Amino acid sequence: MSEGTKKIVSEKERLDKHPNVIGQIPPHSEEAERGLLCCMMIDANVPMEVVHQLDPEDFYYESNGLIYSAMRRIWNDNRPIDLVTVTTELDGMGALKKAGGARYISELSGYLATSANFKAHLDIVRKDAQLRKLMNAANEVLKMCYASSDAQETLQFAERAVNDVAESQGIHALRPFDEAVNEAVADFDAVCRDPKAKKGLQTGFRDLDYLLGGLGAGDLVIIAARPGQGKTSIGMNIVSNVATAHLTEDGTPRKTETPAVCAIFSLEMPASQLAKRMLCSLAHVDFARMSKGEIKSADEWRRITNARSALCASKIFIDDLSLTTPMDILSKCRRLKREQKRLDLVMVDYLTLMSSGKRVENRQQEVSEISRMMKLAAKELGVPILLLSQLSRESEKNKRAPQMSDLRESGAIEQDADVILFIYRKTDKEGQPVDTTSPKVIVGKHRNGPLGEVEMRWMGEYVSFADKDSSDPVPAPADDKTEAKGIGAVLVADDSDETAGL
Repeated sequence: MSEGTKKIVSEKERLDKHPNVIGQIPPHSEEAERGLLCCMMIDANVPMEVVHQLDPEDFYYESNGLIYSAMRRIWNDNRPIDLVTVTTELDGMGALKKAGGARYISELSGYLATSANFKAHLDIVRKDAQLRKLMNAANEVLKMCYASSDAQETLQFAERAVNDVAESQGIHALRPFDEAVNEAVADFDAVCRDPKAKKGLQTGFRDLDYLLGGLGAGDLVIIAARPGQGKTSIGMNIVSNVATAHLTEDGTPRKTETPAVCAIFSLEMPASQLAKRMLCSLAHVDFARMSKGEIKSADEWRRITNARSALCASKIFIDDLSLTTPMDILSKCRRLKREQKRLDLVMVDYLTLMSSGKRVENRQQEVSEISRMMKLAAKELGVPILLLSQLSRESEKNKRAPQMSDLRESGAIEQDADVILFIYRKTDKEGQPVDTTSPKVIVGKHRNGPLGEVEMRWMGEYVSFADKDSSDPVPAPADDKTEAKGIGAVLVADDSDETAGL
């Protein structure tokens, strides 16, 4: 038996012999609960440290929970907490006898001589309460396992139950405003010293980044357009730019930078189709010709090979399941962030195809629920989420630039979003694009900055957006005599070149 196996067996034997396990006794400490209640009665400063961290249900003994509930009511009324006020309050609640009577409360008031260690008692009570909540969650999961016929649904229920316990232990207290003011001044100072400091995640588009200041952590970013206007393309371009930002121009990783972790949820296109688009976009190779098998030049195949190396060196994860809910996305992103130790960007393509996973009266309510849950997901994960969305036909009918009222099916989207980007191409009277190569990205909402518009450049053959003044990639000549029938020929040619140089 290996040393690791021995340790596991030894730990299991220790747990099996624990008295609480043998007697099935939930974790608790009568002494810590009594000590904490005593400290609240003998020291007027203790309640302000405790009341926002504990609920009456966090006490194992019902009598202690009732006494704490009375103390909290007294504290909320701005009255002193002592033997007399607690006894009177419990009597008014009709719970004095159930709480142990005046004699028990008198014993509590003299249980300790000092309140110096109240924080230690508080930590014990909170720890035991958390363990009991975890046990209750485990019991609910066990019931679900017995009753459910859907393993995936049960797994999501289990993850949600455990995560709810973890979140319930967060301390939600009012902070002195001077702390926030000092943080704000420190941020201003850091930006003045280094303009690159405190910037959001860079999209890779210079003018857009200047207007937005990058994508903020926890932001819900809506990219909206009519079908065929390029919302998937610009979303994939942003993901590609973020994921490969750690690479130099020749494709080698910078030693000082680690690759960003990006997640893509595609409800419309399969992963292979998105990969083809991203390869051609990054390599600046004609997507239509590549799809038809018309790419013959060794230079273009070499660019595809380099793009493949760059994307394989990045950390992009994709889910192309069609039936996806916000809870599915949040659950998978939690797991990815836990496994990769970080998560930088999430893209969802697209909102209209999503289901809330809940029973609702109509589609408008469902979209509102999806929008709200995606904003909460962005906030919890602490990363920007790009959520692609379709626009209604109104903007096309009226021959005007899109606006927030054109967002389909729900006004909740404009309320929940931190940033809303519209892709707009000018059209003639017949509705045909006037200039297909110069679309605009309109910032219709920016919670933390200015509105505006950025003129972009659309390279349709590469299914790619670029900055307006970016230089043209030099395409391989159509009659290139150096032909390569597929990627294998390029690799063979590269090997031959290296051999010739030896």
